[in-house]
Order: sequence, then structure tokens, then C-alpha cells
Amino acid sequence: KKKKKKSFMSERSTDIQKLWERLDAEERQLKLEKKKLREIWVKISKMHKKNEEDRAQFEGDSMLNFVPAETQIMLNVGGQVFQTTVGVLTKDKFSILASLCTETPPLEQDEDGCFFIERDWWVFRYILQFLRNDTLPRDSGLLEEMYTEASFYRLNSLRRAIEVRASQLTSINRGSPRKARGGPGLLDVRRGSNYA
Repeated sequence: KKKKKKSFMSERSTDIQKLWERLDAEERQLKLEKKKLREIWVKISKMHKKNEEDRAQFEGDSMLNFVPAETQIMLNVGGQVFQTTVGVLTKDKFSILASLCTETPPLEQDEDGCFFIERDWWVFRYILQFLRNDTLPRDSGLLEEMYTEASFYRLNSLRRAIEVRASQLTSINRGSPRKARGGPGLLDVRRGSNYA
């Protein structure tokens, strides 16, 4: 009986030793993978910083011939006329909207002096609100529509603001079975405060 018990204990000890060895090997592998991921993250971060520096340099060097910032511009978006200024539309200098504010815009104005854009005017009013004062609606469905429109208009600043807002909604509502939807009002993305 003692031999069986000793044999069983010896086998058990061997099994435990093998398990520990396997766990140690897996831990070493995870540490190596973590180190590789950290190195990749550092490289990506450096590349991102370099791209931002290059973009800033390019924007500084490029001679965008915008008309004066106080010049009024009229846009007919999906049948709704909006009136704003060059200063507002050139907030994102490389957007389609900014290109309308140059000496030689890519579109011609109609007989009423409007640039016609065949897009959703309902969503555009929120885009214009963002360009004017950096506010976003809190409704996640509307933010999704705005993100699509921001891609069309090439409004990178709006896309980034929506991505930040979406991540905030996700972290606030993590674990909630309902879709994250905000109430009425706007979120000021500069300060994070709510406007009703």
C-alpha cells in the first residue's frame, strides 16, 4: 500500500512539475509577445508623430489661396440653403468644403450664388455646428451618420472628434445591453461639457 501511495505521489509530483514547466514556458512566451507588441506600439507612435509633423509642415508650406475669412459663402445642401463664412468652412483646410473657398473653387455657383452639394442637409447642419463651435450631438446614431458625411467631405478633425466621442460612449455604456444613445443636446468636444 505504501509503494502504491509513494508511486501515486511520485506521479502526481511529476505531473505538477510538468504543469509548472508548461506554465513557466507560456509565461515566458507571453512576456516575449508583450515586449514585441510594446516595440511595435513605440514604432507606430513614432510614425504617427512623424506623420503629424510632416502634415503640419505641409500645411505650413502649402499656399492655399483662400478668399478672406469673413467672406460669406452660401451652400445648397440637398435643397436646404446654408449661409456661413470662409473662416468656418476652412477649419479643416484640406476638406472639400475648404476647397470651395479658394480663388478657383472646383464647383460653380448657381444663379443664386450657392454651391450645390447633393447630400443630406439634416446631417449637414450638425457638421456646420461642429465647424462653428466644436460641438457634437450626443445621439450615437446621428454621430454614425455624421462620421459617414465627414468621410465624404474629408473633414478629418470631425472624424477624429467623433471617434473620441464614440470611445467615450463605449466606455460609459460598457456592459449595458442597450445601445449607447445620448439624450438631447450637444457635447462640446473642447471642454467635454454638455449643452442642452
